[in-house]
Amino acid sequence: MSDIRNLSYASTQLISPAQTLRQLISPPETHSQIRAVVRTFLPIAERMPSILAEDNNPALEDLRAALPSMVSLCRAIDNGTEASGSWRPSSDERPKLTPYPIYAGLLKIGEQKTLSTEQERILANIFVAIWMGVPGSDDGRVPLSNLQHVFLEFRRSHLWENGLEVIDTSQLRTCYVSLKKHEQGLKERNDMVAEHIAPIRRLLGLSLEIETLIERRERNEDKQADNEGDPENPGDNPFEMECIQVEPEDADNSEPGEAIACFTAQILDDVDQLKAYQTAVQNAVPSDDFGHRAQFATSAKSSTRRKAWEGKQSVARDRSKSNHMRRAAQTLPNKWDRLSEYDLYVFWQTITLAEEDEFQAALALLLVALTGRSLDEVLDTQLKQKLLDLPDSGRAGRIYLCHESAVLQVLPPQPERKSQIEPELQLLLVRTVPSIRLPIVKGLWRALERQIGPSSSAWRGALFKNCDRATIIEQAKALLSRVKKECDAGITPKRIQRALFHRLADGSGDIVHAILIAGDEKDKKLHSGINYHCAHESDLCEAYLIALSRLLPEFQADLVPTVTLTQSKQTERRIGSPYCPKLETIRRLSDELKSRFEIEMRQPIGKLTLPYIHNAYTLYTVLLVIFATGYRSVKAPLSRITDVDVNRGYMVIADKESDDWSHSRVVPLTDNFLSHWAHYLRHRHHVVRLMKTYLGEPDLGHVFFFLSTPDERSPRPKAVIPAEIKNELSPFSGMPLNVGRHYLRSEFAHQKLPASVIDAFMGHWVAGREPMGRFSTLAPSEYRAMLLPALEAIQAEMGWTPVRGLG
Repeated sequence: MSDIRNLSYASTQLISPAQTLRQLISPPETHSQIRAVVRTFLPIAERMPSILAEDNNPALEDLRAALPSMVSLCRAIDNGTEASGSWRPSSDERPKLTPYPIYAGLLKIGEQKTLSTEQERILANIFVAIWMGVPGSDDGRVPLSNLQHVFLEFRRSHLWENGLEVIDTSQLRTCYVSLKKHEQGLKERNDMVAEHIAPIRRLLGLSLEIETLIERRERNEDKQADNEGDPENPGDNPFEMECIQVEPEDADNSEPGEAIACFTAQILDDVDQLKAYQTAVQNAVPSDDFGHRAQFATSAKSSTRRKAWEGKQSVARDRSKSNHMRRAAQTLPNKWDRLSEYDLYVFWQTITLAEEDEFQAALALLLVALTGRSLDEVLDTQLKQKLLDLPDSGRAGRIYLCHESAVLQVLPPQPERKSQIEPELQLLLVRTVPSIRLPIVKGLWRALERQIGPSSSAWRGALFKNCDRATIIEQAKALLSRVKKECDAGITPKRIQRALFHRLADGSGDIVHAILIAGDEKDKKLHSGINYHCAHESDLCEAYLIALSRLLPEFQADLVPTVTLTQSKQTERRIGSPYCPKLETIRRLSDELKSRFEIEMRQPIGKLTLPYIHNAYTLYTVLLVIFATGYRSVKAPLSRITDVDVNRGYMVIADKESDDWSHSRVVPLTDNFLSHWAHYLRHRHHVVRLMKTYLGEPDLGHVFFFLSTPDERSPRPKAVIPAEIKNELSPFSGMPLNVGRHYLRSEFAHQKLPASVIDAFMGHWVAGREPMGRFSTLAPSEYRAMLLPALEAIQAEMGWTPVRGLG
């Protein structure tokens, strides 16, 4: 950040107006868009003297003395007459909200122009509190996370603007007391507005030392040792950093759009059609929907995804590769690395009846079979006595065994996520953990007691000594060689390792669950669903025990958990995608979008108000489509109205196409969605008539469109593409548009839907398992019958209900 970090909040010397302004708004070094920021800050600063006049706090003396000169400086910057030149912007790049919440927040507030008089007075108190700082913090400043939360609420001030007349903003302390009383009253009425008031009350209370900072040191003592040496998660870091990966499907098979030249045969004698076509090109609306035009597209660069044309031989070679992949995917049980039922029976008997001199090797091979990890990784197994001793993550590939809850903990393979989730966004998403804990079955528990002893105090340190490592590997090879010679069973460490994974993935199994439970680093590329799945740990434990019982059906008594899941002390944890939103986040979003539409509908319909009314209703409808279909944020949600078949209750989603196979998918529609769709079609018909009357714009034929508002330019249609959806949605949510895919896949799996049905809905099938392929056995009627009850329950939980529009 700027040199504000070098200033003290309790300075005993008079400071200049420039230093005062820097200390209050924390500008970046570039001073980007400073005039717009001070223009927003100026009316707030002019309200601060009345607050300071009533407060005799000595910490405010410097601010009281410097405030008139600072207001004059703000006016000079706004008018462009500031003489020193130190406030001249050196870049046009927009400041980011995370590192500069005050500065970037003021810029956003000024653009929205939604603050009421009462909210401006409250914000003036906030700036006084920012000047005072938080005495209990390390550097005396207000923590960054508190500033981010407060200015987030002022950016969406329209959600809590009502009922603020009762707030006494004359002094800092009275403002805190009245805000707290107002918040308590809202909570008693179960009003969600209380959640918007809480961060503001919290900051004022910290500054007045009425409230205290949450002590994180005790919570992080257990984590600090494991985080030492980790540059991204040091033990004393006040923020818990997570890594995410940008939407992988955006770059899977998409062609880079570089230097594309497009030529169209235009029909110049039809003026209306030409005007509509030109508008479509400007707004990224498909022209095929309203006119027939021959198009020829050429690229200035050759494709980076496939080789240049080499004649018929290359086409035949590509087809043979594709056919081989599909045949291989359809005949998985015939692969060489599968153990037969006889092999597995012989293996279990050999392990359980092993002699004392080869028992360590037998125990290591048993762990290989029950964890899906390699022999080298198993030999690094660590023992822990208490559940609290288990690290949150641990080293990749290492197995931890816990005596207290009889669980084993491993780190499942997951996609590498390089981008960082912003703190504001973390509050809206489900908290995930990097490791998975599975129950220790009785057969393994007996073997561990034979190796370690019955005392829990012995459960510490390494299970196998480093000095015995080479010996155990040789003993394992000799044991398997003897089994092959005596029983004619082709058992190898690799086949033992992969047996559990194949049992989890075969038939109706879920490949994503197989990757999380027993996969290795290479397996995470097998299925794109791993990027979206946020699994419940209890579901993974259940799938693990079922797979073991099917893998070794003759030994059921040895494969039940030592401690039942209901007796275990561990709480429900989530593993997988960090981008799955919380249910309350989605409910709040749907309620806020409904409230906004209701507010806009109170205005009389006219040329200036029509865009606001239509955009609010269209945004709600688009979000309903996103959370009802699992929309990929790569293009418009729907291309044309005919993609929705109301009579049959299906929708065609074509938001991704690959080079080797079509990923268009058919999605069943609930009665809830169809009811709202009927309302939207009537609304759209009415708006199109008003557009022709007020704006002189024809119907472009596209199913969704926004209208530009009068403060942007003269009203005209805009395409509903990801960039425009994010722009309209920004006052309510900063979540990516594809979070619905993360939520739906996770919920479908939690409701025990078959993996083939989930993949068909999400478009996540692999070669050989195409749901609508030539040899597919998936019946559309059964697909619909299984999906609809789950979809209806999920939509009811999320709060997406039919809403009437215009018309």
